[in-house]
Amino acid sequence: MNYRFEYAQKSEMSILLPKLYEILYSNMSLIAPTGNSYEKDFEIWYSNVYPAMMNTPREIVLMYDENAIIGYFQYYVNGGVFMMDEIQIKQEYQGAGVFSSFYSWLVQRLPAAIQSVEAFTSKQNQKSQGILEHLGLDQVGENKNGSCYHYKGDYKKLHDKYI
Repeated sequence: MNYRFEYAQKSEMSILLPKLYEILYSNMSLIAPTGNSYEKDFEIWYSNVYPAMMNTPREIVLMYDENAIIGYFQYYVNGGVFMMDEIQIKQEYQGAGVFSSFYSWLVQRLPAAIQSVEAFTSKQNQKSQGILEHLGLDQVGENKNGSCYHYKGDYKKLHDKYI
């Protein structure tokens, strides 16, 4: 497959975010159901993600197969820390090489001064926990309300895995 990756333009967030939420919802509604309607969950998600994306350091990378968006990755770099916020890939593309192709593309574009990588994942999402461990991160704690695990690792290990 010939996947391509592009940084989303901040000026297009109001158009892109509903499309990205469809991917998120299709992946997460079975793993971590909220009990809310699609519309209510979207409203909560959008009200948090849209303002966060307007902050300069936050980025979303769009993943494409041809001209169709098949996934996205949200992150930011703060000093020497690479913070992975969210990665979502359509179910039919999971296990098809998108993830590895994406990380090989991404590590070539991140600042050289990064020292560590961090992420949080729902305690219910064992697949995500396995992915973070595969990337070389270790579970180091929880978030403030105890719903997510906090992972941290050496960025050099992740970089060298995909360079």
